[in-house]
Amino acid sequence: MKLSLRQGAELVLASAIAKNLKYAVVLLAIAFPAGSASPPTEPVDAVGQWLNDRVMRAAELDAHGAGRGLEEGVYRLIPLAELDAPEAVRQYFREQIRQTRAGVVQVPRGTIPSQSAMFSAIPKVHRSDAVLRQRLPNPPSTLQGTQLGAADVIGMEPTGALDGVKSSGLSRFFQLSGVGIVEFNEHNFRAPGGLIEAFVEAQNAEINGVPAQLEMSMDDQGRGQVVLVWAGRNKLYKLIATGDDNVQRKADLLKEIAGSIVD
Repeated sequence: MKLSLRQGAELVLASAIAKNLKYAVVLLAIAFPAGSASPPTEPVDAVGQWLNDRVMRAAELDAHGAGRGLEEGVYRLIPLAELDAPEAVRQYFREQIRQTRAGVVQVPRGTIPSQSAMFSAIPKVHRSDAVLRQRLPNPPSTLQGTQLGAADVIGMEPTGALDGVKSSGLSRFFQLSGVGIVEFNEHNFRAPGGLIEAFVEAQNAEINGVPAQLEMSMDDQGRGQVVLVWAGRNKLYKLIATGDDNVQRKADLLKEIAGSIVD
């Protein structure tokens, strides 16, 4: 099993092991931040190898039944120094966090997708709250008190651990005038054996008193993207705004939306 690193991630590792291995999902969100240029091969290979080793260990435990009867999943903030990884991996993340905390990062052309490309790729599926309540571990988050509540819904898709029509997460996509396309993802991390670890050093914002991670990037084509990640009592939340390069306005809007989400 060879896994690839993903661009535009929030330096979080989420492992969700389902009861049956064929439904096991490892959510990889440790990767090149949106602002990364082409990184050296050696540290990237070290990160990829470490991620694959963790995936294979989780799969082996599940295959031998060790994933049964585990306590409910947890979310925890840890210092990077406590990450169970080789020093080369920790050093890679230190550098990515340093870039992110420096402010708006200039990214290579093609890193941020155009709105038209995103719109074409988004599934145009719409499901009622009643259906979503049957398919998600928790009712979908209420967005009515936010600017997304009145925005045009493009579509939605299940995310995270999948089991038939059920899933541990959900992404909803919105067209917001003057901002662009906004994705709101909610992922329930309470599944037995689930683990989400986020780095203390990567937290550079706050949502209702809770630490959050904010990333802002822009390219030379006038495109900008902002990613905001934070955790609640049962869910990990992520907001992504993609549009023009007015990233500070996007960041302010995402923080405002996040502060008004109800669960």
